[in-house]
Amino acid sequence: MNAYEYLQALRAALAVLPDDEIDSAMRYYEDYFLDAGDENAEKVIKQLGPPEQVAEAILRDYTGVARRRPERFEEEKAQTVNGVPLGRDGKPLTRKKGINPWMLACIVLLALIFGPVAVAVIGAIIVAVVGLVIGIAACVVAVPAATLIGGGALVLFSFLLWATPASALATLGAGLAVGAVGLLLVLLVIKLCILFVPPIIRGLVALIRWPIEKIRNCLKRGA
Repeated sequence: MNAYEYLQALRAALAVLPDDEIDSAMRYYEDYFLDAGDENAEKVIKQLGPPEQVAEAILRDYTGVARRRPERFEEEKAQTVNGVPLGRDGKPLTRKKGINPWMLACIVLLALIFGPVAVAVIGAIIVAVVGLVIGIAACVVAVPAATLIGGGALVLFSFLLWATPASALATLGAGLAVGAVGLLLVLLVIKLCILFVPPIIRGLVALIRWPIEKIRNCLKRGA
């Protein structure tokens, strides 16, 4: 009998085991033969004994493990009282109860009474904040725009004064200067919008979502 025949006989003798157990056992003995080499296969076979004897030892070990599993289940089962699991302190774990139905009814009643008022107040606050933001934005945008337009108007007006070159050049210089200031203000407004507009929008969204989240959490606790 060579190593291949020995391993095949061992696998056949272990056929009653699950496939994963067979594969695990076979990997061990296959590696055993590979480490010994083909020239020492006969010595390994004599050392191990008949494949049926090896299979019997493996089956005996597996049966001992299978017999110990119900004992472990009984230990786990003993950690419960009337089907209720025990905590680390040995006391039964109780499920947390939801909100009291009477309290839930009071919350719903108060929401029906004061809900429209709260919605109106929150809506007024949102409208006021949005109006304030729009007013500030209009002022901030209007000043750079007016400055830039005024500079362009002075530049155009300077072309009408070429009869008096000195006045024309002075008006042109003033127009260019005012236009440059207006352009800088426009760039500054764009930068401020990038910095402050997104946080303001996020704040408004959070303000709108806050009462909705409160109501939703109350309903979840009531469920």
